Amino acid sequence: MTYQTFDGIQFVLDEKTGYFKHSTLRKYMHRYVWEYYNGKIPSGYEVHHIDFDRSNNDISNLQLLSRKEHKKLHADLLTEQQREWRRQNLAKMARPKASEWHKSKDGRDWHSVHVKQQHESGQFKRELICTQCGKEYVGELYKVGGNSFCSNKCKSAYRRLHGLNNITKVCPICGKEFATDKYAPTMTCSRSCANRLKWNNRRGN
Repeated sequence: MTYQTFDGIQFVLDEKTGYFKHSTLRKYMHRYVWEYYNGKIPSGYEVHHIDFDRSNNDISNLQLLSRKEHKKLHADLLTEQQREWRRQNLAKMARPKASEWHKSKDGRDWHSVHVKQQHESGQFKRELICTQCGKEYVGELYKVGGNSFCSNKCKSAYRRLHGLNNITKVCPICGKEFATDKYAPTMTCSRSCANRLKWNNRRGN
């Protein structure tokens, strides 16, 4: 067993990661050493081994970097063979597992809560343009049922204009089929048939 000691604490080499770790403290040695001299590591930051030797945990070899900077620094050193292995591993292992989780009950529940929180925080709010009147308005992207109109009035006008609410009826006077808005009270195909229907109703026919 390979180990290193600091501050009276024995850290054992983790063969999988190459880092020295204290299992009881659940702490990696390089992070412990950095915090010993500098205080708690800020959220979103990681401790980097300057010479890339994970066994060299002297404070002079440790540097604080943001998680993004740290990942980029190590990614720049990857060979093309290592990059290709990572791409293939991602395609074969990570993506199928991720897809399986997203389809599971836990995954669906997580998405439901996460999306609700995003809506409540206004994260999806954007300046949009009404499809009907061209007016700018603040709307919500990914809204259930779509978000293309500044008001229900414009939405109804657009549907009437493009016949999206139309249904086929049969004129009770001439028997001709005609298209009309399903929400409209229209009963006949024309004004003349409407007048005849009105006259018949007056006569009780």
